[in-house]
Amino acid sequence: APEGSGFPSFWNVVFIEVFLVGSAECYRTGLYENPFPELELDVNPGGRFDPLGFADAGDLEELKVKEIKHCRLAMAAWLGLIVQAIA
Repeated sequence: APEGSGFPSFWNVVFIEVFLVGSAECYRTGLYENPFPELELDVNPGGRFDPLGFADAGDLEELKVKEIKHCRLAMAAWLGLIVQAIA
């Protein structure tokens, strides 16, 4: 933003947003412990990485492999859409 416009600097906003969102994600994934243990905040109702209880329904390693396969298929489909758009 131009000086004197009253708007914050773009780079200041980007830095603050990256810091705040990154901190929230680090807490969510377990890299950071809860900074307020007296509040006993749960990130998700079912736990950190299993909000819908899918890990109890089957073999967790098998579910991980299936997720990777589906992600690769989705990436290939997206690549196909991009190639069609370019052609």
